[in-house]
Amino acid sequence: MQFRFSDVLILLAKLNFVFPKFLGRKYMAYTSFFESNSTQFSGEKELIDLVNFALCNVEHYKDLGICPISRISDFQEQMPFIDKDQVMENWESFLLPNVNSREVDEGTTGGTSGKPLKLIAGKDRYIVEFNTMFSMWRNVGWTGQLRGVIRNKHIKPGKLFVVDLIKKEVVFDGFRTDQEYYELMYEVLRRHKIGYVHAYPSSAHQFARYLKAFKKNVSFIKAFLCGSEGVTDLQRQLIVGDLGIKIYDFYGHSEKLVLGGPCPGNSAIHIEPTYGFFELIDEDGAPVNEKGKTGEIVATTLHNKYMPLIRYRTGDFADYVGDYCSYCKRHLPLIDNIQGRWEINKIYLDDLSYVSITALNLHSDLYTFIDGMQYVQKEVGKLEVHLIKGERFTKSTEKRFTEHFATALRGKCAHKFVYTDSIPKESNGKFLPLKQYIDEEAIKA
Repeated sequence: MQFRFSDVLILLAKLNFVFPKFLGRKYMAYTSFFESNSTQFSGEKELIDLVNFALCNVEHYKDLGICPISRISDFQEQMPFIDKDQVMENWESFLLPNVNSREVDEGTTGGTSGKPLKLIAGKDRYIVEFNTMFSMWRNVGWTGQLRGVIRNKHIKPGKLFVVDLIKKEVVFDGFRTDQEYYELMYEVLRRHKIGYVHAYPSSAHQFARYLKAFKKNVSFIKAFLCGSEGVTDLQRQLIVGDLGIKIYDFYGHSEKLVLGGPCPGNSAIHIEPTYGFFELIDEDGAPVNEKGKTGEIVATTLHNKYMPLIRYRTGDFADYVGDYCSYCKRHLPLIDNIQGRWEINKIYLDDLSYVSITALNLHSDLYTFIDGMQYVQKEVGKLEVHLIKGERFTKSTEKRFTEHFATALRGKCAHKFVYTDSIPKESNGKFLPLKQYIDEEAIKA
C-alpha cells in the first residue's frame, strides 16, 4: 500500500506545472531580480549596504571602529579576514542582537574537521538558496522536472522514500546501500523516468556501482547533480566513463556564503555573484587574479543580516581561471581544482612534513581496477589505504598500487592496503576521502 500511495504522490509532484510558483511571491520576485542580473552583477551596492549594517549593529564589527565604507576598495583595505575558529570563540558577537527567534533558523557546518559551527539565518533564506541552485541546474539541462535525491535523509522504517510535492523531489534514504534497496530505487527512477538525481558524489558512486554490476539500463538517467563533496577521478571514471551518465559538480558550503557550478560548455566553477561576494587570496591576503594560480576562497554574505560573516576564510582552495565565460557569455569569477579544507586533507610523513591527498591521485587507468578508496591515518608516517577491489584487481595490480604510493609518499610514509567490501559514510551522509586522526596542533607543539 505504501508503494502504491507513494506512486500517487509522485504523479501529483509531476503534475505540479506551476513549480516553482508554489514557493511564494517573494520567491518569484527574487527570481525576477536574479534573471535580470544573470549576465553581469558586481554586487558592490549589496556588499556595501551589508557591511555598513554590520559595522553599525553587530558587536564584532562595531568593535573594529571602522567608519562606514563607500567603495569596494574601502572594504578590501579596511575589513579584516575572519575564520571559523574566530567565529566559534566569539560566537555571540557575530549575531545581530535582539532578534525574535521566530525570524530565524539554526543550522551547523558539517563538522568534518571535528568542530561544527552553529549558524543562524533568516527563515526566508530558501528564496536565495533555491533560486540560485535551480538556476545552476537549469544551466546544465534540468528544466524543472521531477528529481531524485540521494543525500543525507534517513527514511522512517516501513517507507521507501518521501515525496516533496512543492520542490518536485523523490527523496531516497542516503544511508541505505544494500542491493535490495538499490533495486527498489532503480525501479522508481526507471518507471517514472526520473532523469536527474541530486546526490552526494559518494552516494551517486555507490548507486552507480550497483547499476554497473547488474547491467541496468541507464539511458533514461541524464545526469547526477552533485555537491557538498568533491567528485573524485574514481567516481567520474565509473559514472561518466563506464556508464555514460553526466555528472555535474557544484560548489557550496554550510555557511551559505558562496555557491557555484559549471555550464554545458565550461567545466570550471562559475561563482554566482548574486549569492555572495567572492574573493580568492594568496597566503599574504592579496587577491589572486592570475590564471592557474591557487588561492584560498574567501566569501562574504550579501543576504544574512542575522549572522553576517564578512571576509570569511573558508579553508577551501582553488585555482583561478578567469572572470568571463565565453560559452555562456557571463561576467563572473571562474575557478577549478577546488580542494577542501587543507588542514583535514594533509597526510603527515615521518619527518613531520605532509602531502595533500591531491598529490596521491592515481594514474587514470588504476581507477578501473577498484570500486572504492579511502585513506586513514592514525599515526605520523603511517597510512592505511582502504580499497574495494574491482573485478579486474589482481596481484599485479596490487604491485602497481604499491609502486604508486611509494613514489607519491616520497618513501617517508609506510603504507598498507586494507581490503574491504564497503566504505562507511559519516553521520551526515557524506564520504571523507581521508579520515585523519592526527591532531595538527599536537604536531606543532
